Amino acid sequence: MRRFANLANEESQMEEEKKSKKKSSAAKWFARCLLLACIVVPLVWFFIFRDTSPADVNSQAAQEARQEALTEAGTSQVVSLDGVWVVDTDIGVFDDACLTEVCGSSFVGFRIDEELIGIGGKTVVGRTPGINAQFTIEGTRILSTGETNTEGASPFVIADMTELITDDAGRNNAIKRQAIETNKFPEASFVITEPIDFSSETDLEGGFETEVVGDLTIHGITRQEWILLKVSFDGSRILIYGDLGPILLADYGIEKPRSAVVLSVNDVAIMEFQLYFKKRS
Repeated sequence: MRRFANLANEESQMEEEKKSKKKSSAAKWFARCLLLACIVVPLVWFFIFRDTSPADVNSQAAQEARQEALTEAGTSQVVSLDGVWVVDTDIGVFDDACLTEVCGSSFVGFRIDEELIGIGGKTVVGRTPGINAQFTIEGTRILSTGETNTEGASPFVIADMTELITDDAGRNNAIKRQAIETNKFPEASFVITEPIDFSSETDLEGGFETEVVGDLTIHGITRQEWILLKVSFDGSRILIYGDLGPILLADYGIEKPRSAVVLSVNDVAIMEFQLYFKKRS
């Protein structure tokens, strides 16, 4: 009897050990899964779900990027503001990083919110470095169209939309045929129709804000718009930046893009710009 009792005790201990090992294995499996989740979830968020759009042109980060670009470019003092000023594309570097980070170069672009299936909300930023722009200063006025006496000195900004890119290659191909249809409408432009008087501004280096009136052409449609400009002069170059919006897409005949992964696109967009000008010699 004692022998049978010992055998029963041994079998009971073995069963307990098996249960203990199963519990230990389950605990280890759970711990591994938890550790894996702690690694994978942040990576998925970082590479897929997070909004990678850069800070807008009015942000402190953008201001610091512009200042750094101007410092690196150096200065050559301008004696008089009078004359024709043209866009300076040598300031800063425009590359793919300008679509996810603040950028120190000249560009024109847009920002629009969209919602993607399985990902959620995202702010899409598109920018083009292809810019041809100029204006004429006479005294303390930026002249409007029709006021300039110098041939070829009318004030305008023309953006090459064929160079417009976003942070997604698929979207870059889509906008050639959809939405702003850059293949069909390769240029967007803004022409100043009323002069800008800055005679009351005493600190040009510190900068000032002024409103400009002009004809904005996007997607082949021209509308009069009022745009608030931030302007400054460092003794060598004139910096102009700002944004316009919200712009109703329908006002410019722009249809929302269609895609299997796009759940919805906002009805409005923000136009933003950042331009450096140098005096034409």
